[in-house]
Amino acid sequence: MHPSLTPPPADALLFDWDGTLVDSQDANYRAMSHALSIVGIHLGKEWFDSRTGISSAEMIELLALELGVALPVPVDELVGRRDARFLEEAKSIRPQTAVLEVVEAAHGRTRMAIASGGSREIILGSLRHLPFRDSFDAIVTRDDVKRGKPAPDIFLNAAAALNADPARCVVYEDSDEGISAAGAAGMRVIDVRPYTGRGTTGSVADVGHSDGN
Repeated sequence: MHPSLTPPPADALLFDWDGTLVDSQDANYRAMSHALSIVGIHLGKEWFDSRTGISSAEMIELLALELGVALPVPVDELVGRRDARFLEEAKSIRPQTAVLEVVEAAHGRTRMAIASGGSREIILGSLRHLPFRDSFDAIVTRDDVKRGKPAPDIFLNAAAALNADPARCVVYEDSDEGISAAGAAGMRVIDVRPYTGRGTTGSVADVGHSDGN
């Protein structure tokens, strides 16, 4: 395990899904691009890559707003098409090696949860193909909250599911929205991007309220 990914003392570890636990960026782009192409909307890869911290529904609504177009079908229908397309190739999704090492080291020692803006169906459909499928004590998704990241709801719900004090939780994240959500939840956060190939404009963060940051 890379030393910078070693968690500080904590009662629980919370992991984002896409980009943090799994390398799913290309599969997610293909699925979203396919769903939008059916209604005549082109999704640029660079635009998509810069907004991976928000939910599929929020992404579709934002793109339609920026393009100034009216969606011919409900957003939920497009999200459903995206999810169905993604599940067709879920078995090809691979874990992020650096984060997998964290999960393996903590399994059986520290309570852990998946805390993701993705859908429960997608996560469960992918998780069964992955080596850490039995490692988590709870799974909290966008289906369990009213507000997605950068609101803190997903992380706070995950802490509650583990009966853990938010101040004693450490979050692993790969997006600015997720890092903001963890901070808003009063949790320490480690940015995995330097170790998953995505890069970051800052260093690995451990920025909970406990150290005054």
